[in-house]
Amino acid sequence: MATSVALASARRRRVRSLATRQEIIEATISCFAEIGYFRTTTTEIARKAGVTRGAVQHYFPTTQHVLESSIDYLREKWLERYFEGAHRTPVGKDYIDQAVDNMWEMVNSRLSAAWRELLGAARTDSELRAIVEPAAAEYERARLEAGRRAYPDYALALRDVFERWRDKLEFMAEGMKGATIIHDRDRRIRIQLDWLKKELHEVWEKQGDKVRIR
Repeated sequence: MATSVALASARRRRVRSLATRQEIIEATISCFAEIGYFRTTTTEIARKAGVTRGAVQHYFPTTQHVLESSIDYLREKWLERYFEGAHRTPVGKDYIDQAVDNMWEMVNSRLSAAWRELLGAARTDSELRAIVEPAAAEYERARLEAGRRAYPDYALALRDVFERWRDKLEFMAEGMKGATIIHDRDRRIRIQLDWLKKELHEVWEKQGDKVRIR
């Protein structure tokens, strides 16, 4: 009996520990997105997570620890949300239109905002760049593979064409997201997204279970 109680207590402690660790990572990502990398401190992370500075330092003794864990978490969550968006095409909505809308939703997410902040900060911070550069290469490989897995019919039709258009969609979406202070922004971005959908439809055509490239 005593052994069972001890085991149950140990399990509860592990669950609480994992939950606290995740809350700290989530708080770190929110700080990157909301106040920027250079203003993100242990104190800010602790405040956002609702824990003590000591708790942050217990789980992540150094800046490198929290950075690496946050980047891994960003990649995993981005891929998870990307797949969710790709597989929730509403009944009656076009598959290609959903792909464009999904990418635009992704680049507007908190996860993408945090990642862009790290990439921007790494330009002038050599220590951060040493962590971010290899992570960025792995991140892009994972994103490319995610695209192939999320849209297998299109990827298999002609791989180099699929990858070229996938990059075009991503780069344009990222560029439009970065254009934050422009006149009549929302209308102009919507025009570009509609144009992208039209262009993709002119290249790809789905006939039943097959995809044809025009």
